[in-house]
Formats: sequence, structure tokens, C-alpha cells
Amino acid sequence: MTKFRPEIVAIAICTLVVVLLSYERTTIAQKQRPSVYSTYDTGPNGYRALYEVLRTAGLPLGRFERMLGVLDPSIKTLVITGYENDGSAKPFDERDSDALRRFVLSGGRLVAIDDEFAGRQDVTPGVGTTLQKRGGREAIALARNAYTNGVARVRGTIDWILPFKEQRGIPLLANGRGMVAVCYLYGRGEVIVITAPALFGNAQLRNGDNLRFAYNVIAGRGPAAFDEYIHGYDESVTTWAALPAPVHTAMWIVLAILAIALIGANVPFAPPYLPQAFDERDSSDYIRAVAELMRRSRRRPSDAEVIWRAQIDFQRRGA
Repeated sequence: MTKFRPEIVAIAICTLVVVLLSYERTTIAQKQRPSVYSTYDTGPNGYRALYEVLRTAGLPLGRFERMLGVLDPSIKTLVITGYENDGSAKPFDERDSDALRRFVLSGGRLVAIDDEFAGRQDVTPGVGTTLQKRGGREAIALARNAYTNGVARVRGTIDWILPFKEQRGIPLLANGRGMVAVCYLYGRGEVIVITAPALFGNAQLRNGDNLRFAYNVIAGRGPAAFDEYIHGYDESVTTWAALPAPVHTAMWIVLAILAIALIGANVPFAPPYLPQAFDERDSSDYIRAVAELMRRSRRRPSDAEVIWRAQIDFQRRGA
């Protein structure tokens, strides 16, 4: 029967407590994370509702979670949303900018939904420079084309605009402060720039004709995808890398506890403890006692007599 070892139980309880605390800390951190323009985000700014509605409507839609350099050629419309306030974001670099240009030049449609565009320094090819104009609440459709079909006005937070002096492209949406959505040709493809990403967030998607406009600019060219790699999602990442830092710490602590337990169970740090033997007697004790009795009787029986007496005694005890 295995002996009960309280130290093993204590180690197991400590390990469970560490894991639970790490899980709770991770959950709290996720709840406190600001809502971002990602199709995985269910907060007010998230695009989860838009993504699900478009998929339900039958659009060939997916998520792209790899580097832009390996963008699948079957994707004809790429949607990139603002990531400035996303703590997990992976900002674009020059290689990403070149990949975007090649994508549009070869005939793709780029839908850039962001509020801050930096003109020539922006990774979006050919876009102008936005200006901050806080307080905007709606914009009306200007040009009449496939993108504004069925769209009268959009409603929601509009804090950035493209000034009317930006001559490039066709203004799709605008208000009294400037242009909110513009489309223009670039090589064999086209770029659609929208300066108010909050319009399509979960909290404002149902306002006005927001959903209708989003559907128009994403549908109609073939398979479309939201770029989620820029928001920190990576389909090639390992399970370990996907875990948050508190869980990493908890796992290392658990491994350390297990290592200490294994060392303590297998490496002796002191002489072994030998418990006191129980008072159990065997046949040797009996023979020793008989020999001592015979020695004290001072008789010297023959060997045959000793064996005969012992045999009789054993037979009697066995019976």
C-alpha cells in the first residue's frame, strides 16, 4: 500500500492555485483591453458583427493572418483597418508597403478603413493626408456608382476627413468638413479610403446606411479578406507563442515546482530513516532458544536424540 505523502498534495494545490491566478489575470487583462477594429473583437469598435453579417449574406469572405508577401492570389479584395490603438498590432514596414502596391497594381481592390493617413509617407498607395475634425456625426453620399448604390447617408463618429483640396479620386462620402470616403484607380486596381473606421464597428454598424456602404465596397470583385495579421493574429504561430505572458510565467513556475518535487523524491539529502523493527519471531529464534535451554541443562544428548526431539516438537506445532 502506497504511503500518503502530504507534500505531494501541497505541491498539487500550489500548482492549481498558480494556474488559476494566471488565468484570472489573463481574463482581467483581456477585459480591460481597448476595443479595436478587428473582426475578432466583440467590443464597440470591433468588426465582428460586420464580418458575420457579410458572411451570412453569402460573400466569399475570410481572414488573412500571414505576412502580406504571401498573400493568396485568389484574394481580390483586401480590407485593412486602423491599428494605431491596438496594443497587439504589427505595424507595416517597407516590404508590406511594396506588397500592397503590387497587389493593387496587379488588379486587386484595397479597402483601407483608417482615420490617419500620412500622404506620401503612408503605406496605402497614393492616398492623401487626413485632418482631424472632431465632432462629425454623419456624411452623405456624393458620387452615384456601385459603391453608393442604395446609400443616402452614414451616421456615427467621424473625427478625421480628407480635405476637399485633395483632387485625386472620386468622393464617395462627405460632410461639410471634408471627404469621408474616396475611391481612385491605381494601376490595374483601385483603392477605397474611408477615414471613419468607427462607422462599421459593432456599436454603429446599424446606423443609417453604414452596413449597406460597407457591403458595396467589399462585395462584387471576388474573394475578400480582412487583414488580421496586422492586429497580431498569426496562423503560423505556435500554441506556446499564442499564450499570454502570465500563462507563460505560470507554466514555468509549475515546471519548477515539479522539478523540485522530483529531485526531493529521488535524490537523498540525508541518511535513510529505518523504522524500528516489529517484534516478530521466526524459526531461528526457536532453535536458538532450544539450544540455549539445552546448554543450560548441561546435558550432552546425541545428535540423533536432538534431531528426534526437534522433529517431534515441529510435528506437534504443525498439527
